[in-house]
Amino acid sequence: MNSSLELSGSQGGVGDFRITGIMNFDSVQSLNQNASELFTPFKRITIDLSGVTYVNSAGLALLLEWKRKAIAEDRIIEFHGVPQKLLNIARMSELEGILSLQGANG
Repeated sequence: MNSSLELSGSQGGVGDFRITGIMNFDSVQSLNQNASELFTPFKRITIDLSGVTYVNSAGLALLLEWKRKAIAEDRIIEFHGVPQKLLNIARMSELEGILSLQGANG
């Protein structure tokens, strides 16, 4: 059930974050709480998901929530290194385009 969201760097109003570990029903609530505080100073946010070892639909719901908040707060949020399983869930839910997900290979 371990997961973490860490600021890996920032420059010019851009915050680069990395999620590692598990994104499931048990972990997304704490990830979301941490994100609210960590995202505040940044107008543009990039999130590297290549360190995610397991993900289910709760992880997709979290990304949707972050996208919704970013739009409401006039921020830009991008997701990179998305695990194949999460890409598959997003495709099946027809949400891949809405989230502009970029997989580990592109």
